[in-house]
Amino acid sequence: MSRESGERLARLEALWVMVYLTGAMLCLRLVQLQILERVEYQQLAEINATKIIYQTAPRGHIYDRRGTPVATNQEAFSLIYIPPKKGQKNPDLNFLASQLARELGRDPDEMQETLQQAVQEETALRLAENLPRAAMFRLSELKTIYPGVELIVEARRYYPFGRFASHLLGYMGKMDPRSWRALKNKGYRVDSRIGKIGLEAALEAELRGHDGGLRMLVDAQGRLRRKLESFPGVAGGSIHLTIDEAVQKAADEGLRRSATGKGAVVALDPRNGAILALASAPDFDPNAFLSSDPVVVKDAVASINEFNRAIAGTYAPGSIFKVVVGAAGLNEGRFTVDDAIYCPGYLEWGKNIFLCWEHKGHKRMTWFPALTHSCDVYFYRMGLRTGGQFIEKYARMFGLGASTGVALKGERRGNLFGPSAREKAGRSWYEGDTINLSIGQGEMLVTPIQMAVLAAAVANQGTVWRPYYIDHIAYADGRPEYRQSPEKLGQATLKDAVWQDLHEAMHLVISSGTGVAARIAGLEVEGKTGTAQNSAGPDHAWFISYAARPGELPGVAVAVLVENGGHGASAAGPIARAVMMAAYGVSDKNLSVVTTVAVKPGPASPSVLFQGVRGGGIGMPPRLH
Repeated sequence: MSRESGERLARLEALWVMVYLTGAMLCLRLVQLQILERVEYQQLAEINATKIIYQTAPRGHIYDRRGTPVATNQEAFSLIYIPPKKGQKNPDLNFLASQLARELGRDPDEMQETLQQAVQEETALRLAENLPRAAMFRLSELKTIYPGVELIVEARRYYPFGRFASHLLGYMGKMDPRSWRALKNKGYRVDSRIGKIGLEAALEAELRGHDGGLRMLVDAQGRLRRKLESFPGVAGGSIHLTIDEAVQKAADEGLRRSATGKGAVVALDPRNGAILALASAPDFDPNAFLSSDPVVVKDAVASINEFNRAIAGTYAPGSIFKVVVGAAGLNEGRFTVDDAIYCPGYLEWGKNIFLCWEHKGHKRMTWFPALTHSCDVYFYRMGLRTGGQFIEKYARMFGLGASTGVALKGERRGNLFGPSAREKAGRSWYEGDTINLSIGQGEMLVTPIQMAVLAAAVANQGTVWRPYYIDHIAYADGRPEYRQSPEKLGQATLKDAVWQDLHEAMHLVISSGTGVAARIAGLEVEGKTGTAQNSAGPDHAWFISYAARPGELPGVAVAVLVENGGHGASAAGPIARAVMMAAYGVSDKNLSVVTTVAVKPGPASPSVLFQGVRGGGIGMPPRLH
């Protein structure tokens, strides 16, 4: 054999080796695809032929303290769009958007932008929610024409009492881009609804459940052919509040009927700090934000007043602060209940003249008539005797100048006006400042919830509780139940005789003084009126009070503010009365206790005014009667 023939044969053999190797590799690959990875590719093929439509899990219900639902869910129709899979022909989104916009009463450009977002995200998006049945029937015809358009049934948030406790409950809304970036890795979809303010926002993680869905067979054109399987969602946790429906309604309605329709009411159980009512006005209907009508939603967003005056509104306390001045002066021995002054209707101090609200003057005044009739000149004099430093100390002792710690976003701490605060700011304190502070004016600012905490502390003889609104949370996913425990923030320590003097004077305010509008037959009511000067407009009206059955510890403490309402006695007093009556189940038609509910015994500070009481407890009854 020649050299050339040998080389040719060697090349031929090498070629055959390559052919054999290539064939072997193809065979191995076929074995891998057909046998070893058959199941995996079969699953991928099934995925390419199916589509998952997620269904929002029912949001957890919210109940009042007696089990009345105040936030629930209703069955509703939603219109969704499922974009085509990769490789499939995209429909004419412009034409589809115009058709859907016409049926839904939406802007075509906005609708097209939503459809394009679904294509880009490669995920199903809700185009409309809470559709009425008439619209649902019209749209059901469109889904037979346009691939990817579907109607599904979901749970819709519903607030059965409308504007009830709206600032406390909050409302649901669409996510903004910032929220989407923060939540997309936590199981949220781009069209998910989330809590925006109030409880819905603060307890979003507890209220939101785990979504379910449907696995649907999809044809080559992207049309849904039939349901293959469904996987149910898990409902969110149920929140049981300390709020009392009757008390909250009295607070809401009282503010709506007030002189200005603006203000706040906070009612607490002074035995533990449980919130019985928290109202802010103007309020809103959270159902409006879930309407199927985009105009209604747009108007609701444009008109909503999210400002929660109960926790974020800061106001001069006016004459309700005289309770603190009296506590400081009497407890420090700076004056006694028998020390008398003469009120001519004004106090001349240096080059300034400080007026009394009663321009004719109250004449001779001692402690009890001075608080009963809210004599300003008396408190000017006794405030000067007490001194700004002590007044500031006792105000801080009752929790003023600090946030109450209620679990709601946006709470403000107000401004504790006093010598030490001035010193920290590098400014001097003058006797004129003490005079202003003595009647709750000057730079002193408080929130309604702070004054409710103060009223509760006076009612229970000094315990400053952190206000709370959750009784317990029951989870549907097997997690153990959560129960809220009362938390003590501080203690205002006064002598027994001083507590008795405070209670007796506040009782006289209601029985024969400026607060007679809050008298309730059959209940022991104590309180204090206030009219706070306002440099920006009409005066603000204040009222703080608490009530008890004879011989028992107080079961409700209330702070009412009517913004620009004028006199506390006439503008705020009747609202406080209605709230206390609701707490005890008393009506004007039948001024008697409807039923009696036993209160769990437990430790509590004995009341000097209500003699013979040694119990009452911090246990929370289903309702006060």
